[in-house]
Amino acid sequence: MEIKHNEQMHLFEIQDNGKTAVVEYKPFDGGINIVHTFVPKPLQSKGYGSALVKQALDYAREKKLKVIITCPFARAYVARHKEYEDLL
Repeated sequence: MEIKHNEQMHLFEIQDNGKTAVVEYKPFDGGINIVHTFVPKPLQSKGYGSALVKQALDYAREKKLKVIITCPFARAYVARHKEYEDLL
């Protein structure tokens, strides 16, 4: 699966069969706030949401950004993947 980073729209996105799954973030000074994960019904249960959140967190780590998470799905992802807790 190919994840694209749309920096102008502050999104990570995956397209599949004409549908788009996204993780939206809002930048702030020194970090990002992951605010929303959306996966259309036809794309659910394929791991796209998790892959998008992981990409956003890996991006933050690479850029040395702090992370705030207001998205419940992303919060649950970090609860299951403790290796990202240091970003919070």
